[in-house]
Amino acid sequence: MGLQPTALVVEPRAEDLERTRALLGEAGFRVVPLTRFEAVAPIFEVIRPDVVVLAAHGPEFAAVAVVRRLRQMGAAPVPVFYLVDPDQPEAWRFCLEKGLGVDMVPRTLPGNELALRLHSVLRLRDEVLRAKESGEAATSSALHDELTGVYNRPFLLAMLAQEARRSERYGGPFSVMACAPQGYRAFCKQHGEAMGERLLVYTAVVLGQTVRESDVVARVSGEEFALLLPAMEEDALPGLLARIATRFELARFQVEGKALKISLLLGAVSFPDMVGTPAQLLSAAIQEMRRSRDVRRWDVGMSRLSV
Repeated sequence: MGLQPTALVVEPRAEDLERTRALLGEAGFRVVPLTRFEAVAPIFEVIRPDVVVLAAHGPEFAAVAVVRRLRQMGAAPVPVFYLVDPDQPEAWRFCLEKGLGVDMVPRTLPGNELALRLHSVLRLRDEVLRAKESGEAATSSALHDELTGVYNRPFLLAMLAQEARRSERYGGPFSVMACAPQGYRAFCKQHGEAMGERLLVYTAVVLGQTVRESDVVARVSGEEFALLLPAMEEDALPGLLARIATRFELARFQVEGKALKISLLLGAVSFPDMVGTPAQLLSAAIQEMRRSRDVRRWDVGMSRLSV
């Protein structure tokens, strides 16, 4: 990313477009404003922006079609955001359920918080890309889990440390999420360790397809995964957790020709609502995830007692 990153901003409402353009311009972005969604693909090919911000308006929600087109063009490394009016619940719902995993940003963000989010995501993306390049030049085993291909625990902790330093210096939140297939050990006991390993690979693939390009997915223990979510504040976590849970509910894992419904245990914490070392933040997210498992067990037990 250069000294002045380029943001492609698409907003059919001229007044809102000018407001966003001015805000990002003051924050150091070179802004390319557009009012027509059909012009995004050809303009994208010419300027190759560092980030894309798309206003999501119903009932057409042309922004979602633009994201689909950008992915067909191989633009996956470029972070994309939906700019959504928080007083339009149908827009939030549509983007959450059918927005192809793209992060949503409320139009009413105070001050330069939108710019801080974009800068944070771009900095982390560049760090990840540099780490990938150095890892490929040396040995990928230093960065990646051998079974699933996602990052490993040491790399995640290193990225957490870098993101914490950025947040302390520049401001802005980030979150850490932990997840694991529910009932994993029982699954292995019933279907065997080899099928359990397939389930872990499947989990890693679905996570990678669901979260943002800027997020870091890692396997941190046997069946447990964790994610670094840059610029993700605590209030936005329920929507993300719901999106990931829904994605797993829709997916199906094949075992002996039968499609099984896989669910995830999920837990997350946010900085600066919670502070600590990278290891402490990761442990806190894992504890939140395990607490959700205990709650589910309690719910099941109560249901049996009430029968």
